[in-house]
Amino acid sequence: MSTGDNILPAGGEHPLVSVVTPFYNTAGFLAECIESVLRQDYPNFEYILADNCSTDDSLAIARRYAALDARIRVIPHSDFIDQDANYNRALGYISGASRYVKIAQADDTLMPSCLTEMVRLATANPSIGIVGCCFITGDALAGHGLPFDRDVFSGAEACRTRLLHGGTYFGSPTCLLYRADIVRSREAFFPPGETNADTVACFEILAASDFGRVRQVLCSLRRGNPSVSDVLRRNGAAAFLNYALVERFGPRYLTAGELAGRRAALRDTYVRVLARAVPARRGAGYWAFHRQALGTLGQALPVGGIAWRLASYLGEKLLNPGQTLAAVVASLRRGPRATRGEP
Repeated sequence: MSTGDNILPAGGEHPLVSVVTPFYNTAGFLAECIESVLRQDYPNFEYILADNCSTDDSLAIARRYAALDARIRVIPHSDFIDQDANYNRALGYISGASRYVKIAQADDTLMPSCLTEMVRLATANPSIGIVGCCFITGDALAGHGLPFDRDVFSGAEACRTRLLHGGTYFGSPTCLLYRADIVRSREAFFPPGETNADTVACFEILAASDFGRVRQVLCSLRRGNPSVSDVLRRNGAAAFLNYALVERFGPRYLTAGELAGRRAALRDTYVRVLARAVPARRGAGYWAFHRQALGTLGQALPVGGIAWRLASYLGEKLLNPGQTLAAVVASLRRGPRATRGEP
């Protein structure tokens, strides 16, 4: 392993990084993730592999690598818990000496310079609480949304930009490096009961710290495999998540006028998505997901708004009979959905 001469400023110091991979039944991907961590050119890290009662070969894979590398600690568990609770439990095992924490999700991979570049930016700017990066998701490049003329942004700027204009720079936990003192200070690092707990954590942390973004591709996220994020995509959750962030954090980061405008626009977009799910014959699980998600905001499914938008949508289709006929034919060719549900 090469340590290099110019990995970090400040006299060549290499603060300890705790890398954490919580896993459950990821035998098909786990070895690739572990090997990407072990290939890091950063010289000072511990690696925690926390099993959440896997029933496949995941735990055996983790133990095989631990037998070969003393930096690895494998922690099995006898009680299965949900993903956010599992991540929080795994973060509880980080060393008291670590200065930074890096999550490497079990189905993702890190580029060899990931820790080096993220720690370099964090140590040069102690006000940073979270460091992000550019990344590959599936076959697409992501990490955009903030200007590329600088690397450090106030927490307020990063959050305001996300609420007003969107962006993918918060990525997923694999894309981020956290300051360890912040991780230790939060009773539950990823707040329980949140549909989008990792992004919610970013908004909460950045209320009191800066955000750094490395202008390099430093990790790759797998798409299409069974995961919580895959469930969100199948349920068309993106419109809800954007609306929920503005509802939760708009009052903190936006002016009254900005909040009113974004709230109205994002709610309208969300209701349109729900309305179009009716003729698409989304199943009962789809509607249960959105009822539960809205419940986290203390809101109910907007049945009246869905009906109004559905009528408008169907009216547009009637004015374009050729397009409507083509859609109907395509739907008939696909056949009926396995389940049906009504909002």
